[in-house]
Amino acid sequence: MIRVYTISKGKIEQHKNPPLEDVLELNNIIWIDLQSPSQQERKFVETHYKIEFFTSQELQEIESSSRFLETEETIEINLGFVTSDPELFVQNVTFILKGNILFTYRQGDSKIFAEAVRRLKSMNTETKEHGLDIFLTMLEARIDGDADLIESINRKLNTVSKELLSRKTLDQDLLLGIAQLQENVMLLHETITEKQRVVSSLIRIPEFNKIENERLTIIIRDIASLLQHSQFSSERLEYMQNTFLGLVNIEQNQVIKIFTVVTVVFMPPTLIASIYGMNFKHMPELNWMAGYPFAIGLMIFSSLVFLWFFKRKKWL
Repeated sequence: MIRVYTISKGKIEQHKNPPLEDVLELNNIIWIDLQSPSQQERKFVETHYKIEFFTSQELQEIESSSRFLETEETIEINLGFVTSDPELFVQNVTFILKGNILFTYRQGDSKIFAEAVRRLKSMNTETKEHGLDIFLTMLEARIDGDADLIESINRKLNTVSKELLSRKTLDQDLLLGIAQLQENVMLLHETITEKQRVVSSLIRIPEFNKIENERLTIIIRDIASLLQHSQFSSERLEYMQNTFLGLVNIEQNQVIKIFTVVTVVFMPPTLIASIYGMNFKHMPELNWMAGYPFAIGLMIFSSLVFLWFFKRKKWL
């Protein structure tokens, strides 16, 4: 699917999936969005506008050159947008700025694009007829979305923290829940860091810095704030995981202590029983009438002595 956005007198107009031959006849194009395009649509845009989108392999690379590339005619950006549907996953989006036109390439739908279009239609863009304005609006919408995701994670964190403190017994589901939240926070932190690098690179471009200096500065501050929150959430999750493991160790120590006490208490009776179980002819107690009660009493007494000793040492 291809969407073409034109601007006239500060108003954005959307042309959804127009015939390819009609795209070239549109005036004041400011944004061309390719969503899960066909091979024909992709080749058409690349050929007529002399651009080249990232390949599938390049989208997966983590080098800075694969995330932000500046040439004489274009600015090429590859960003990961975190989407919750219902679990968090990263959707790679390619942005190419050439002249005043922004080109976007993505697989699948994203609410952020719809939110960006809504914001653009409600804004007066008469003095900003540039694809950079589209990109920054989309970036601002994604930053707001990331902030909402961090807030959602923090709410879940509070719930898990209360469960951790209130439960008398710990189970695997609680630890898996903490691990999943850790994974989500790391995913968000990674994508937010990518945005920080991209915006820092844009600020260093004199033309863009002149057009949107104040806006870029605000965005970089918002990103820095999100990174601080995500870092705090990550540290809090690590603390909760350590608390969980500490409580598990305490439970295991209690179980081991019980087994140790039982083993030690029954060691003297076992030794006594072993001695009187030996088949020697000359054992004085064998012909003694009180030999059996004496052996039983000696076993009980030895066990009680060890129990008293553990109690005195406050090991029980």
